[in-house]
Amino acid sequence: MKYLLLLIKGFLIGLAKIIPGVSGAVLSISLGVYERLIEIIGHPFKIKWDDLKFLMFLLFGAAIGILVLCDGIKWGLSNFYASTMMLFIGLIVGGLPEIINDINKDEFKFSNYIMFILSFSFILIITSLNKSPVNSSNHFFMMGFIESLTTIIPGISGTAIFMALGWYESLLSLLKNILTFNASLSVSFYFILGFAMATILISKIISFVFKKYKSKSYFCVLGFMSGSLWTMFDNIFSHNFNVFVGIVLFFLGIIITYNINNLFSKF
Repeated sequence: MKYLLLLIKGFLIGLAKIIPGVSGAVLSISLGVYERLIEIIGHPFKIKWDDLKFLMFLLFGAAIGILVLCDGIKWGLSNFYASTMMLFIGLIVGGLPEIINDINKDEFKFSNYIMFILSFSFILIITSLNKSPVNSSNHFFMMGFIESLTTIIPGISGTAIFMALGWYESLLSLLKNILTFNASLSVSFYFILGFAMATILISKIISFVFKKYKSKSYFCVLGFMSGSLWTMFDNIFSHNFNVFVGIVLFFLGIIITYNINNLFSKF
């Protein structure tokens, strides 16, 4: 049952990776797997068998989420953008109580609120970047680098950034081709190299920060999440959609995350 839940969580995280405005790292925090995942990645030579199984089931679930629903998500966003996004906003909101519970009441200090404001502002700035086409190996390297950073750093939506840069469609095609072994060797090499370099550089820093400055880290997460949710809602209201369906999907997302968290907490 424990590993089935890990597969489900990995599936949802993989799905979140390809949804604009949704942070896979935030969802992994909401689902209770983030800190252990970062700890494993940050100390690869200390991995135990139980850690390896945890990693394998989580990553396998994420791969399934990307492969199975990549085309479906593209279709949903093309035809029912707002309703699709409402579901994933619900998935994120459903995990907020879990994060807030990790913050002690005496940690609501002025300096922590400053971290919240800074991280919130960062999201708004990063999603307003100018767009540029993907046309060289350097672009694929940067795509891998950004994908790793946004996978590791909570609250920053990689797909939102890729959309802002005009690289989103290229990312979807690349991820699908890599996972189905259809990508060219050179493209895969530069993307994976960028991803690996960012992972090595950042994972230990993030692991240290979460241990040393846990309250400030979680306020940053809340700021990143709030900024992402703000951007997502702003995008939604620029599209026509059925409000009733959107509300139903929103609460469905909350229920899914809440129940998965409760199930996992029993193991």
